[in-house]
Amino acid sequence: MTAHAPDGTPLGLGPNQQRALLAVLLLRRGRPAPMADLLGALWGERPPPRAVGTLRTYVSRLRTLFEPERPSRAPARLLVSASDGYALRLHEPFLDIAEFERGIAEAARLRTAGATGDAYRTLGEALGLWAGTPLAGLPGPHAETQRDRLTEMWLTAREDHFHGALELGLDRDTAAVADLRAFAAEHPLRERAQALLMLALHRAGRSGEALAVYGATCDTLSRELGTGPGPELTALHRRLTTRAAPAPAATPPREAARPAAPSGAGARGDAQACGCGPGLPAPDGPDGPDAPAVPYGADRPAAGPGSADGCFAGRAAELALLGEVLAGTGSGVPVAVLTGMPGIGKTALADRAAALSRHRFPDGVLRADLGAGSARALAGLLGTLGVPEPALPGGIEARAALYRSLLAGRRVLVLLDDAPDTAGLLPLLPAAPGCAALVTAPGRGLVVPGARLVDVPELDDDTALLVLAAAAGERRVRAEPDAVRDLVRQCAGLPLALHLAGTRLRQEPALTAAALASPDGAGLTARLRAGGRSVEDAFRRRCATLAPAALRMLRATVAAPDGFGPAAAAALLEDGGPPGAAPAAAVAPEAGAAEAADLLEAIVDAGLLRPAASGRYRYHPLVRAYARHRLTPA
Repeated sequence: MTAHAPDGTPLGLGPNQQRALLAVLLLRRGRPAPMADLLGALWGERPPPRAVGTLRTYVSRLRTLFEPERPSRAPARLLVSASDGYALRLHEPFLDIAEFERGIAEAARLRTAGATGDAYRTLGEALGLWAGTPLAGLPGPHAETQRDRLTEMWLTAREDHFHGALELGLDRDTAAVADLRAFAAEHPLRERAQALLMLALHRAGRSGEALAVYGATCDTLSRELGTGPGPELTALHRRLTTRAAPAPAATPPREAARPAAPSGAGARGDAQACGCGPGLPAPDGPDGPDAPAVPYGADRPAAGPGSADGCFAGRAAELALLGEVLAGTGSGVPVAVLTGMPGIGKTALADRAAALSRHRFPDGVLRADLGAGSARALAGLLGTLGVPEPALPGGIEARAALYRSLLAGRRVLVLLDDAPDTAGLLPLLPAAPGCAALVTAPGRGLVVPGARLVDVPELDDDTALLVLAAAAGERRVRAEPDAVRDLVRQCAGLPLALHLAGTRLRQEPALTAAALASPDGAGLTARLRAGGRSVEDAFRRRCATLAPAALRMLRATVAAPDGFGPAAAAALLEDGGPPGAAPAAAVAPEAGAAEAADLLEAIVDAGLLRPAASGRYRYHPLVRAYARHRLTPA
């Protein structure tokens, strides 16, 4: 979110939470916002003890920003006190969200009046205002709700725009069909998008591909939602199979309200989302499906649930951001670094983003796993690029130079998985213009100049239920709805945990969701294992990367309430941490807040601790459970 003064000067809007408050006030369009509404918008049902004072501080800063010449005791004229709260009364503010909504409304009016061409152009202008994720980076329930609302509005407007192109015959353009295919692939549960793609393909003489889209959509709907296609999609399929080319419907079919869940990829144990069948094919590039492609690297793990043959849900905002990064509007090589805790779905998200951006990289996608070291990763990449093993240079620097020389003049996307540190990553980053890199890493410790950091969050409860249901099957979910929701709550939005829980329910008919979710001495993490993978293994691998002092800090603070800071952590470490822990003073005497902060950041870099606002931290519930049951010294 950005703001400018009347003379065009950019305004510094302050920290994200202050910006979130400003967003609430702006979206109320001058109407007063009571204090209770503002507290709920920023912090939800449980605001912190000093929330009112913090909010008033934000208001004071914004008033100074908007009226820098106002005397200290003079009443504010713009951000005013009203109705036990505040109202923002700017003179004719320009909000791109408001312009977007007005454009959609005007396009709908023109379409109703029969002015299809004007409606198409007006809607295109409105869509041109869209730049990335709305309210990106702003915290709080209000920002999240508005992001969902505006994203759904944008998706529907995109579908309306594609429909208008069909009405006007603009779908004859190959690029337009490719755009529609990419959109439909990104949103495989939106039946209207699939119908539009089927119609465009059929009209382009590619009826076989249109019918394949229908088959893939049926598979996706069945496996993710336990349903079949709706009547509009079914009717279109029936018409296409009789080789009748229908004109676009006057009122395009709109799907029932369903959460959008893009199909995804990723095979590593720390990136599973849900075990489903084949998703939609990746969109063709500008040179068509036969464009030369560099295959995935030799270190690519074998496919499995959540891999390129699987699907995941709830990452629309992150996919949109990664798409912007890979578009590469700047002069350098675009690099995005995906971070997050073990099992959060970093690799699945990277694979899906790579598939959606495949058309930008006609020379294909290279992939390497950095977990085994940079030298081995470079050897795999060079082998994929045609260098035989006997011809491989001996040192990392020589291999990196040869690797970059082979990428010169090519447009390749490089996917680098599980980067442990900056030194190991840098030799594998491409340097050639036209190339780009997607990197996954456990924490925020990588320092890559110009890279975009994308922190992958936990899934919300509704999306988490979709993921578990996709793995378990709708029948198991319907049999124990309350117990399943409790299980989803205990998995706390971690895709790997949800996938493993659902897999166990599917594979073990005698196991109930209530039994799987019930607390006992071993903890839920011990039961989240299936097919040779487990949540505990993912956590164990990350704990093994911690230095002894950081591991002691994890043990000392794992029972601390969410929102603890370095001073509290230092006190816990000095006191010896939770019951049963070895006294820390023997190995870290008089640990101060600065030392504690360094140790906490090391745990963050391992992906086992989440930074919260204002230098505070929180542990994921499953990390807490694992540490309590597995890391307490004997």
